[in-house]
Amino acid sequence: MASNIVPGNIDGTFPVAGQDNSSQGFRDNFTATKNNFTTAQSEITALQSNKASLNASSDFADNIVSRMKMKDNSEVVYAHGSVNTGTVTIDHTNGQYQTITIGGAITFAFTNWAPTGNAGRVTLQAQINTGSALTLPTSVKVADNVTGGDGSSKTLTMTNTGLYVFEFISVDAGTTILMHQLGKQYT
Repeated sequence: MASNIVPGNIDGTFPVAGQDNSSQGFRDNFTATKNNFTTAQSEITALQSNKASLNASSDFADNIVSRMKMKDNSEVVYAHGSVNTGTVTIDHTNGQYQTITIGGAITFAFTNWAPTGNAGRVTLQAQINTGSALTLPTSVKVADNVTGGDGSSKTLTMTNTGLYVFEFISVDAGTTILMHQLGKQYT
């Protein structure tokens, strides 16, 4: 960002020593100085508001960060807790790794995916009891490796109690969500 501060609008040769100087010259220099300080304040505030922080959260507002090396990073884990009935909403903005304990028949809903043309991904770690039924919206396309599915129904019936890990991916803001299972069943 180029600065809008204009140091050239201040007359550095004014006032001239040893002669009577016009008061208008003083007013012009003070006005130019004040305007430059106002511009500097605005630019500094913008820099402080739009910086990446080392000690606080930073919101990049869906802007691209490129040529980045990451080391020793982690993902936020969002815990849905224990749910036995009702609807569970998987909100992409809650984090890319979510956990849940399921003890009955629940329906999944999905919201706040990345904008179309960007890949949104949520990994769901689910502790599921035998007999639980998971109903998925029609937007979800279930891979053939998902436990409890039959390839055509949007309801998964779990035959074994265990820990399951599912991944959901969408590149069209949730219009189509691809689901597959990572591993089979963790004991």
